[in-house]
Amino acid sequence: MANHLKFIIMKKVILSIALMGAVITTASVQQVNAANEVSAVNIVMDDDNGYVEVQLDSLNPAVQASVNALSAEYDVKSLKFNASKQLTKVMLIKKDDQSTKKVYLDAEGNEVPASQHKAEAAEKNRQEETPSVEVFEATQQKEDGFANVKFEDLNEKVQQAVRKLIDKYDINALQYHAEKKITKVTATDKEDQSVKTVYFDDEGKEITPEAAPQNTTEAPMLL
Repeated sequence: MANHLKFIIMKKVILSIALMGAVITTASVQQVNAANEVSAVNIVMDDDNGYVEVQLDSLNPAVQASVNALSAEYDVKSLKFNASKQLTKVMLIKKDDQSTKKVYLDAEGNEVPASQHKAEAAEKNRQEETPSVEVFEATQQKEDGFANVKFEDLNEKVQQAVRKLIDKYDINALQYHAEKKITKVTATDKEDQSVKTVYFDDEGKEITPEAAPQNTTEAPMLL
Protein backbone atom coordinates (compact mmCIF):
# COMPACT_ATOMS: atom_id res chain seq x y z
CA MET A 1 0.00 0.00 0.00
CA ALA A 2 2.80 2.38 0.93
CA ASN A 3 4.62 1.62 -2.31
CA HIS A 4 1.45 2.30 -4.27
CA LEU A 5 1.07 5.71 -2.59
CA LYS A 6 4.71 6.57 -3.33
CA PHE A 7 4.16 5.64 -6.98
CA ILE A 8 1.11 7.90 -7.20
CA ILE A 9 2.96 10.80 -5.54
CA MET A 10 5.97 10.41 -7.85
CA LYS A 11 3.66 10.32 -10.86
CA LYS A 12 1.99 13.58 -9.76
CA VAL A 13 5.39 15.22 -9.19
CA ILE A 14 6.58 14.21 -12.65
CA LEU A 15 3.34 15.45 -14.20
CA SER A 16 3.65 18.77 -12.34
CA ILE A 17 7.23 19.22 -13.55
CA ALA A 18 6.15 18.49 -17.12
CA LEU A 19 3.32 21.03 -16.88
CA MET A 20 5.66 23.67 -15.45
CA GLY A 21 8.10 23.05 -18.32
CA ALA A 22 5.32 23.47 -20.86
CA VAL A 23 4.20 26.73 -19.24
CA ILE A 24 7.76 28.09 -19.20
CA THR A 25 8.26 27.12 -22.86
CA THR A 26 5.00 28.79 -23.87
CA ALA A 27 5.93 31.96 -21.99
CA SER A 28 9.34 32.04 -23.67
CA VAL A 29 7.78 31.67 -27.12
CA GLN A 30 5.33 34.48 -26.36
CA GLN A 31 8.18 36.72 -25.21
CA VAL A 32 10.12 36.03 -28.41
CA ASN A 33 7.05 36.75 -30.54
CA ALA A 34 6.41 39.96 -28.62
CA ALA A 35 10.03 41.02 -29.12
CA ASN A 36 9.74 40.33 -32.85
CA GLU A 37 6.54 42.38 -33.06
CA VAL A 38 8.21 45.31 -31.28
CA SER A 39 11.18 45.11 -33.64
CA ALA A 40 8.87 45.10 -36.65
CA VAL A 41 7.02 48.15 -35.34
CA ASN A 42 10.29 49.98 -34.68
CA ILE A 43 11.51 49.24 -38.20
CA VAL A 44 8.31 50.60 -39.71
CA MET A 45 8.43 53.69 -37.54
CA ASP A 46 12.09 54.37 -38.30
CA ASP A 47 11.48 54.15 -42.04
CA ASP A 48 10.05 57.68 -42.22
CA ASN A 49 10.94 59.03 -45.67
CA GLY A 50 14.29 60.50 -44.69
CA TYR A 51 13.25 61.94 -41.31
CA VAL A 52 15.43 61.13 -38.31
CA GLU A 53 14.96 61.77 -34.60
CA VAL A 54 16.57 64.98 -33.34
CA GLN A 55 16.83 66.90 -30.09
CA LEU A 56 15.34 70.36 -29.71
CA ASP A 57 18.71 71.97 -29.00
CA SER A 58 20.10 70.61 -32.29
CA LEU A 59 17.58 72.65 -34.32
CA ASN A 60 18.26 76.23 -35.36
CA PRO A 61 16.94 79.06 -33.11
CA ALA A 62 14.02 79.94 -35.41
CA VAL A 63 12.69 76.38 -35.39
CA GLN A 64 13.29 76.05 -31.64
CA ALA A 65 11.22 79.19 -31.04
CA SER A 66 8.33 77.80 -33.11
CA VAL A 67 8.42 74.49 -31.24
CA ASN A 68 8.46 76.29 -27.88
CA ALA A 69 5.45 78.34 -28.96
CA LEU A 70 3.56 75.14 -29.78
CA SER A 71 4.41 73.64 -26.38
CA ALA A 72 2.06 76.12 -24.69
CA GLU A 73 -0.94 74.25 -26.12
CA TYR A 74 0.61 70.89 -27.01
CA ASP A 75 2.94 68.30 -25.56
CA VAL A 76 5.76 67.55 -28.00
CA LYS A 77 5.76 63.81 -28.68
CA SER A 78 8.65 63.67 -31.15
CA LEU A 79 10.92 65.81 -33.31
CA LYS A 80 12.25 64.60 -36.64
CA PHE A 81 14.38 66.38 -39.24
CA ASN A 82 14.84 65.81 -42.97
CA ALA A 83 18.21 67.19 -44.06
CA SER A 84 17.52 67.09 -47.81
CA LYS A 85 14.18 68.90 -47.50
CA GLN A 86 15.30 71.11 -44.58
CA LEU A 87 12.00 70.36 -42.83
CA THR A 88 11.30 69.56 -39.19
CA LYS A 89 8.36 67.28 -38.44
CA VAL A 90 6.78 67.83 -35.02
CA MET A 91 4.38 65.26 -33.56
CA LEU A 92 2.11 66.92 -31.00
CA ILE A 93 -0.51 65.86 -28.44
CA LYS A 94 -3.05 68.49 -27.44
CA LYS A 95 -3.11 68.97 -23.68
CA ASP A 96 -6.88 69.35 -23.26
CA ASP A 97 -8.33 66.55 -25.42
CA GLN A 98 -5.20 64.42 -26.13
CA SER A 99 -5.74 64.67 -29.89
CA THR A 100 -2.65 64.30 -32.05
CA LYS A 101 -1.33 66.73 -34.65
CA LYS A 102 1.54 66.69 -37.12
CA VAL A 103 3.27 69.96 -38.02
CA TYR A 104 6.00 70.64 -40.60
CA LEU A 105 8.34 73.60 -40.05
CA ASP A 106 10.75 75.02 -42.61
CA ALA A 107 14.23 76.35 -41.82
CA GLU A 108 12.73 79.74 -40.90
CA GLY A 109 10.39 78.17 -38.37
CA ASN A 110 7.32 78.78 -40.52
CA GLU A 111 4.65 76.09 -40.67
CA VAL A 112 4.42 74.36 -44.03
CA PRO A 113 0.89 73.15 -44.89
CA ALA A 114 0.66 69.38 -45.27
CA SER A 115 -0.83 69.81 -48.75
CA GLN A 116 2.16 71.89 -49.86
CA HIS A 117 4.55 69.37 -48.33
CA LYS A 118 2.89 66.51 -50.24
CA ALA A 119 2.79 68.54 -53.46
CA GLU A 120 6.50 69.33 -53.22
CA ALA A 121 7.29 65.66 -52.60
CA ALA A 122 5.20 64.64 -55.62
CA GLU A 123 6.88 67.30 -57.79
CA LYS A 124 10.31 66.09 -56.69
CA ASN A 125 9.40 62.51 -57.61
CA ARG A 126 8.10 63.70 -60.99
CA GLN A 127 11.31 65.61 -61.69
CA GLU A 128 13.41 62.59 -60.75
CA GLU A 129 11.41 60.41 -63.13
CA THR A 130 11.48 62.95 -66.02
CA PRO A 131 14.78 63.13 -67.95
CA SER A 132 16.38 66.56 -68.06
CA VAL A 133 16.55 68.68 -71.21
CA GLU A 134 20.31 68.12 -71.37
CA VAL A 135 19.87 64.35 -71.30
CA PHE A 136 17.17 64.54 -73.99
CA GLU A 137 19.32 66.73 -76.24
CA ALA A 138 22.34 64.48 -75.77
CA THR A 139 20.25 61.44 -76.68
CA GLN A 140 18.83 63.20 -79.71
CA GLN A 141 22.29 64.23 -80.91
CA LYS A 142 23.51 60.69 -80.53
CA GLU A 143 20.58 59.31 -82.52
CA ASP A 144 20.80 61.67 -85.54
CA GLY A 145 24.61 61.77 -85.62
CA PHE A 146 24.95 65.57 -85.29
CA ALA A 147 27.18 66.99 -82.57
CA ASN A 148 27.63 70.58 -81.40
CA VAL A 149 30.45 72.44 -83.12
CA LYS A 150 32.07 75.87 -82.75
CA PHE A 151 31.87 78.39 -85.59
CA GLU A 152 35.65 78.66 -85.86
CA ASP A 153 35.92 74.89 -86.31
CA LEU A 154 33.92 75.03 -89.56
CA ASN A 155 35.75 75.41 -92.86
CA GLU A 156 35.87 78.83 -94.54
CA LYS A 157 33.14 78.09 -97.10
CA VAL A 158 30.66 76.98 -94.46
CA GLN A 159 31.54 79.96 -92.28
CA GLN A 160 30.72 82.31 -95.16
CA ALA A 161 27.38 80.58 -95.70
CA VAL A 162 26.52 80.96 -92.03
CA ARG A 163 27.52 84.66 -92.06
CA LYS A 164 24.95 85.29 -94.81
CA LEU A 165 22.21 84.06 -92.47
CA ILE A 166 23.15 86.46 -89.66
CA ASP A 167 21.50 89.50 -91.30
CA LYS A 168 18.07 87.88 -91.12
CA TYR A 169 18.44 85.21 -88.45
CA ASP A 170 19.77 84.74 -84.94
CA ILE A 171 21.90 81.60 -84.81
CA ASN A 172 20.71 79.22 -82.09
CA ALA A 173 22.91 76.20 -82.68
CA LEU A 174 25.63 74.85 -84.95
CA GLN A 175 26.02 71.10 -85.36
CA TYR A 176 28.16 68.95 -87.60
CA HIS A 177 27.74 65.41 -88.90
CA ALA A 178 31.26 64.05 -89.42
CA GLU A 179 30.18 60.99 -91.38
CA LYS A 180 27.93 62.85 -93.83
CA LYS A 181 30.04 66.04 -93.74
CA ILE A 182 26.97 68.22 -93.19
CA THR A 183 26.59 71.30 -91.02
CA LYS A 184 23.17 71.85 -89.45
CA VAL A 185 22.28 75.42 -88.51
CA THR A 186 19.29 76.15 -86.29
CA ALA A 187 18.25 79.80 -86.53
CA THR A 188 15.41 82.10 -85.43
CA ASP A 189 13.92 84.67 -87.81
CA LYS A 190 14.45 88.15 -86.34
CA GLU A 191 11.09 89.41 -87.62
CA ASP A 192 8.53 86.69 -86.90
CA GLN A 193 10.61 84.57 -84.46
CA SER A 194 10.01 81.44 -86.52
CA VAL A 195 12.67 78.74 -86.23
CA LYS A 196 14.42 77.41 -89.31
CA THR A 197 16.90 74.58 -89.78
CA VAL A 198 19.40 74.85 -92.64
CA TYR A 199 21.85 72.22 -93.87
CA PHE A 200 25.15 73.01 -95.64
CA ASP A 201 27.60 70.65 -97.28
CA ASP A 202 31.36 71.19 -96.97
CA GLU A 203 31.23 73.50 -100.00
CA GLY A 204 28.88 75.86 -98.15
CA LYS A 205 25.94 74.98 -100.39
CA GLU A 206 22.49 74.61 -98.85
CA ILE A 207 21.15 71.08 -99.21
CA THR A 208 18.38 68.90 -97.86
CA PRO A 209 19.25 66.12 -95.40
CA GLU A 210 18.13 63.57 -98.00
CA ALA A 211 20.70 64.92 -100.46
CA ALA A 212 23.59 64.17 -98.14
CA PRO A 213 26.14 61.68 -99.46
CA GLN A 214 25.66 58.21 -98.04
CA ASN A 215 28.55 55.91 -97.21
CA THR A 216 28.32 52.77 -99.29
CA THR A 217 30.46 49.70 -99.15
CA GLU A 218 31.05 47.89 -102.41
CA ALA A 219 30.58 44.15 -102.35
CA PRO A 220 33.76 42.20 -103.10
CA MET A 221 33.98 40.96 -106.67
CA LEU A 222 33.60 37.24 -107.01
CA LEU A 223 36.30 35.58 -109.07
